[in-house]
Amino acid sequence: MAQYANLKDYFQNEHIKLIQDSISNYLNDDEQITEAVIRSLVCTYDDAKYNADFDLGVSVKAVGAVETDDLSFIVTIRGNIEQRFKDIQVKGVKRVSSDMFPEDNILSQFILPDIQSDDVERIGNDLYGFCADKGLFVNYKLHIEKLVSDGMIYFAPLPNNCLGRVILSVADVEIIKNVQTEDGLKPKKCTIRATHGTILLNYKKYAEEMDGGLRITVAHELVHTLFHDRFLKLLQLLGEEKVELHSSTETVALDENMSDIQKALRIAESQADVLAMPLVIPKITVDAAIQEVATDPSTHYANYGDRMQACVNKFAKLYGVSVYIAKDRLRQLGYDFVDGTCLEYEENGRKIHPAPFYFQPRKLKGNETFVIDRNNYERLLRENKEFSELINNGRYIYLGYVVCMLSSKYVAVSFNSDDAEFVLTDYAREHADECLIKFRYKKIANTGLIYSDHITSYLSKMPEFNKVEIESFKICDSNKELDEKIIDDMKNYVDVINELKSQKYSTFANTLVLHMRKNDVEEKILSFRTSIDVTLIRDYYKGKKIPSEENVMALCIGLKLHPDFCYDMFEKANYFIKSDNPKHLAYRFLFNYTSKSIGTCNAILEKLGQKPVPKKNNTQNNNPQKKKPQKKKQVSNS
Repeated sequence: MAQYANLKDYFQNEHIKLIQDSISNYLNDDEQITEAVIRSLVCTYDDAKYNADFDLGVSVKAVGAVETDDLSFIVTIRGNIEQRFKDIQVKGVKRVSSDMFPEDNILSQFILPDIQSDDVERIGNDLYGFCADKGLFVNYKLHIEKLVSDGMIYFAPLPNNCLGRVILSVADVEIIKNVQTEDGLKPKKCTIRATHGTILLNYKKYAEEMDGGLRITVAHELVHTLFHDRFLKLLQLLGEEKVELHSSTETVALDENMSDIQKALRIAESQADVLAMPLVIPKITVDAAIQEVATDPSTHYANYGDRMQACVNKFAKLYGVSVYIAKDRLRQLGYDFVDGTCLEYEENGRKIHPAPFYFQPRKLKGNETFVIDRNNYERLLRENKEFSELINNGRYIYLGYVVCMLSSKYVAVSFNSDDAEFVLTDYAREHADECLIKFRYKKIANTGLIYSDHITSYLSKMPEFNKVEIESFKICDSNKELDEKIIDDMKNYVDVINELKSQKYSTFANTLVLHMRKNDVEEKILSFRTSIDVTLIRDYYKGKKIPSEENVMALCIGLKLHPDFCYDMFEKANYFIKSDNPKHLAYRFLFNYTSKSIGTCNAILEKLGQKPVPKKNNTQNNNPQKKKPQKKKQVSNS
């Protein structure tokens, strides 16, 4: 425990006689001071040499005073923090009424800087300039190796929930460093003599596990030593020997039940949290870094969603931080494209990293996102009638991280051995603002923190204090009106997908029956559309025979199946349609034209150098409306 609660308490216990004598000299000789109490304190000036001025609101009792109430004074004092106020002197005394006392506050009690949100980037650039001049940056990266070699930081065996610690007074501390052995570099514990400002970092987290947040934590501690030096010296003056600044992986908000020192530490933590990001990724360097990333051939992908994610990954490597920190910082600086990159969510205990998506720039405001986690999605379903209607009537579907218009243009189905899941189509991933719902959010876990509005990350691997709550949603203007036929098609598509998940439709035969029923196609109609003998079709759906690849393709055309269902049909027939042989490439291209007649489809196959479907020995014209004489040559279908 600290010996003193705050600076006011320190002056009350250490220098009250000086203050009391100064008031006695101000009063008449017949008024003798019997008691003086410091009621408030405000810092009015401090400089780079640690000199500081304070106005103290002091109440006194005096023998011989005419007034029955306590007398009130403002006493101005000056002292040097680094000299532990041994040079303290009174600069002036003024008689006032008690309502004129300076307003007490935690910042003054602990000589903490008053940082406004508008000052953050400027201060971050100043800190970067200072560190760069000291050689603490190499290219874009904070130079960790130099900080270690210069003895500014050490790795130590700290508790699991302690990220870092700042030593305030001379002490022996245990550290871990790599030493050369016959088997190479090995970690070894040793003891060093730490001095004021020594930074210790969690060895297991940052040196052993190589956590991607290392530079952010180092920057956080540098902010304390460079920007909070007066505060740290004052804590030492009040009796603190070490401070576990940034000590917990769970951020604690301000609480009225906290002691003054706890509140001051929380404010200092909040300031360091905010300034660490601009120090690690300084705003004045970002434009050059983005230009370098954009012209790097390794970031050039055909799909813009993939390209934007590649840019974030490259950007993160330039600064030596995790992609989630890079994403957070870019979003902070107004680069909204990162909203669709580096996503992660959990479904049934399985971590999923969906394909990134892209949208036109400047579509999102600072408190808007296309991404929504499951808790917020389910809450919105319960609480917002308009939103629940969009989902329940089949107009939109939740994909686990975004809510998308339900149309084959935007949503596809990915089949795997265990299940089928909905995914964004390649088109949707390049035109997200055309099909995704946009959400407005507010932060909920930072309540009570001074700079909570400056932390912007959402749905990425960041600490708990970055969680948000969805307030409202907005449908893109171009998608507010949907054609009824499209809605019906979407509902039918979803119904089929849900049925295909059932074990009942694990065979080709049962799947064929399902598509015939859903599309209201009888065996004779299907035979007419495909030129496959009706008896053979009957054998297929009864499970007596498995069709050839050519006949599977013909059946997909005859049933006018969606591409996703075409893939499923080939897999159920045990054909690996995803190979790169010319026939499979042609069939996959044809999946997009199954709504055409088989004659048109065969013309396409011919252009692609492939044989027509179905196989000739399986072809027979069966027109249920009018029986035509069988021809020796293949029937031409209109």
